[in-house]
Amino acid sequence: MIELLHRESGSTHIALLWSKEDATLTVSVVGSSPDDSFELEAAEATALDVFYHPYAYAALRGAASDSPEREERPRARLLPHRPKGRR
Repeated sequence: MIELLHRESGSTHIALLWSKEDATLTVSVVGSSPDDSFELEAAEATALDVFYHPYAYAALRGAASDSPEREERPRARLLPHRPKGRR
């Protein structure tokens, strides 16, 4: 994974990552505890928006997964957090 952007907000670290192997974009959010950490897969067209608003996209993704009849594909996919060093 290659880090394209990084920012901090309080004790939370947010990074936009690009995988050279499969050309996917991921936004990694690392909070002060493992429960506050997650990753979102992002489409190229919305990657910066996901980077600047990861909690909104995580909430949208959670709402989309609760609604089985929703046919529209979400613009970001919530991924399990991978500890540093496993990217």
